[in-house]
Amino acid sequence: MTSQADILQQLKTLNEVEIATAISSMKSNPTELSSFLQRQQDKIYNKVKRQKEDTINKVYGDLSLSTDVQKNYVLHNKRNHDLYAVQENVIKNQENSANTIIEDKNLAGRKNEMNEWSVGNKKDTLFVYSSLFITLSLLTLDTAIWRLGMISGYLMTAIAAATILIFILIVLNRGYYTDVSRNKHHWNKRIYEGKYGKIPIPLCATDIANAVTGASNAVQAGVTSGITNAENRMANVLSDASTRLRRSNTQ
Repeated sequence: MTSQADILQQLKTLNEVEIATAISSMKSNPTELSSFLQRQQDKIYNKVKRQKEDTINKVYGDLSLSTDVQKNYVLHNKRNHDLYAVQENVIKNQENSANTIIEDKNLAGRKNEMNEWSVGNKKDTLFVYSSLFITLSLLTLDTAIWRLGMISGYLMTAIAAATILIFILIVLNRGYYTDVSRNKHHWNKRIYEGKYGKIPIPLCATDIANAVTGASNAVQAGVTSGITNAENRMANVLSDASTRLRRSNTQ
């Protein structure tokens, strides 16, 4: 039984014999030989040309695809920046609204404190004037009783001195309490510092907002860095495709 290798060898031998026969027959006819060589040359030329065109089309297709991907990345980056700008505008509007509300609240609170101080000061002034009126009334009564001879001059002087001293103590006490001990924002509150100092103020909402803003900026910087790296990689791919195209044209 003939093996596959023997069959292939026989076919190869027959092919070589046919080629040798054709060449010998064409040598006797130069016109036919020249026509055969021209056809083979045209066939090889068309095959090489077709391969070159396929290579150029493939490289150009890869280049177009890379360019489209690059455009998509650029548009995506632009859209991200637009969304970030819109978000920043929304955040700024919210911050402005919150700041306006806080300022209005602080202004209303301060006006309330000023009104409270004004009313309290008027009441305190009225109390001092009432004390002065009582003091003058007592001095007048004391003088009248002394003139009627109902009390001696020493007793009249003692009562007058005690009355004036009490009035002076009242004025000094009210003045010292208002200037030193009274709370500067609330009329009905007193300052308690003592030997331990003031009570520490807790963390304000402004500090928390600044911390949140810093974290948001850090996240945005990371996203922007990732997009930039992707753009650099796409630029490298585009450069490699251009190099391949130039090499294929040179060949």
